Amino acid sequence: MGALSTVQTGSATALGYCLENAVDFLGSVLVLWRFAGSTSKETLDSREQRADAGISIMFIVLGFVVAYDGAKDLLQHDRDRDVGELIALYAPSMIIFLLLGLAKLHVGKCVNSLSLQKDGMCSLAGALLSAGVLVSAVIEDLTPVWWVDSFVAVIVAHGLAVKGAMSLHAFSARGIYWWRLSFWRGTAAILPSDDLDQDQPLLAKGPPL
Repeated sequence: MGALSTVQTGSATALGYCLENAVDFLGSVLVLWRFAGSTSKETLDSREQRADAGISIMFIVLGFVVAYDGAKDLLQHDRDRDVGELIALYAPSMIIFLLLGLAKLHVGKCVNSLSLQKDGMCSLAGALLSAGVLVSAVIEDLTPVWWVDSFVAVIVAHGLAVKGAMSLHAFSARGIYWWRLSFWRGTAAILPSDDLDQDQPLLAKGPPL
């Protein structure tokens, strides 16, 4: 439905909502994989770091795509068209994603899972994008102001991209070389998850490629 709404309305925020849903789904799959099965704590720690890095990378990709589309709409003065359809679709979505995001953040903090917390942030971004669609649809229908939709999309996209980039930078600073194949294979040495909040490296040190 989000994809159909994006095609019909040409809304940058609707596109962001649609892509964010895809990222949210993939992030949830990563989180489920992170907790799946009865395995060793070391394996779970490795999965946690890979899931965290994977969601961070998706944040960056999502941010660039949505920011590009939003900036293009700002330059072209694009407007939403079917206001009723946007309100009917995104009003319940905003509530659902808000509750889902808050629940993920709460559980993520309880189990000390950064990947689950980032997944919660992704759901909250979906709620914010839904709210942006609703606000912009009403404003554009009642006033000559046309740029709210695209502006919200660019702001949310920037926030997601910055958050993802900061997470990957933090990994590198702690010795987590996420660009290496050994990291994604789970063969790199790691420290226990209890050390996640400490300043010492999480992976065995070695010169980055």
